[in-house]
Amino acid sequence: MHQTAALRQLLRIAVRNVRANGRRALLAGLAVLLGVAAVTSLRGMLNGVQRSLRGEAIDSQVGALQVHRTGYMNQVFGTPLDLDMPADPAFLQRMAAVPNVRGVAPRIQFGSLVAVGDVTTFAMMMAIDPEREATVCPLRADRLSSGALVDRQHPDRLVLSAELARRLGAKVGPGDTGRVALLTNDKDGSLNAIDTRLSGLNGLPRSPGLETRLGVVGLSQAQELLRMPGRATEIALSVDDLTQLEPTRQALRQLLGKDYEVSTWPELAKMVADATALQDQIFGVVMAILLVVALVGVVNTMLMSVLERTREIGVMLALGMKTRAIALLFVLEAAVINFFAALPGLALAAVVLAIARKADVQFQAPGGGVLHIQPELALADVVLVLAVVQVGAVLAAVLPALRAAQLRPVEALSSV
Repeated sequence: MHQTAALRQLLRIAVRNVRANGRRALLAGLAVLLGVAAVTSLRGMLNGVQRSLRGEAIDSQVGALQVHRTGYMNQVFGTPLDLDMPADPAFLQRMAAVPNVRGVAPRIQFGSLVAVGDVTTFAMMMAIDPEREATVCPLRADRLSSGALVDRQHPDRLVLSAELARRLGAKVGPGDTGRVALLTNDKDGSLNAIDTRLSGLNGLPRSPGLETRLGVVGLSQAQELLRMPGRATEIALSVDDLTQLEPTRQALRQLLGKDYEVSTWPELAKMVADATALQDQIFGVVMAILLVVALVGVVNTMLMSVLERTREIGVMLALGMKTRAIALLFVLEAAVINFFAALPGLALAAVVLAIARKADVQFQAPGGGVLHIQPELALADVVLVLAVVQVGAVLAAVLPALRAAQLRPVEALSSV
């Protein structure tokens, strides 16, 4: 009880001393304010970018979870058709009944030759059920730069990347340039072909990367081409709550048994997961640098305060104040400066992020689609910044506090 009262008394003295040296405290606090505002604004923007990247990967490409036959993911680049699974309503309904699962969509991944007239090239095709796919990847159509996605009215249509269509000379619309032939080996290894029509384009022409070799067809059309009626090679799932991804995966594993494997979106979109992890690491370094620079001002302020208040320190020592209490006093002064500077810094960051949200920042996603960046701050981000600032204040004040505590009363009183 006595220690608590003494600490409150020291805190009151610390606040009084900060107010008495308002100009110097203001300069030190301004550095902290700008540092906190910069770090918090950067974190909010980064959260928006990462959320958009995750959303683009989950809602337009892979889904939150995917189910395959055991061993499929080890051979995924070979798109093995023999590791197929049922795609009938009863089988899909079993998975849809798992808690947290919102949508279930069967797919077939396969390689195919794509031909328009005399021009032929290779492409990786994804066959989708248009109606079910909309419940798992509702933003898939947003990746289109022109035309329309395969839908229930036109399940025999085809979507290609804009670059692949350019190489083939294929164009959306009537005429021979819109007719596309797919040639591939079916599940039994026999060569088969179908004639289809181009309905839409993904992305932009002359864009680099694997996206230029991708196409989308209707599931029923692919099942006919591959002679796989009622079958699929993967089933994508959407969920209500991404934070419950792992429990949902475990529930699916228990339901399906050892013949099936369940993958989460970070495993399926590893590039996005790795990119967000790298961004977090870089942000940690930037945050440390900015806050160190800001706290240098606090160190300078506290050192100058010790030098200017030597006689005051001598009086306190002569009156019987313990050296550790004097050291704690300077630490509390630094904490007060940082705390009252951090609050307007957070307010400034909130204003910056609100302006950014209203500005609707956006950029082109790889392979097509536009990412809309909506900056956001989690409570954990704010608590982390405040904690780091306060811990930094304590560390910044240690050296000045020790210097003050080591003064001798006689020497301090006799200083000019």
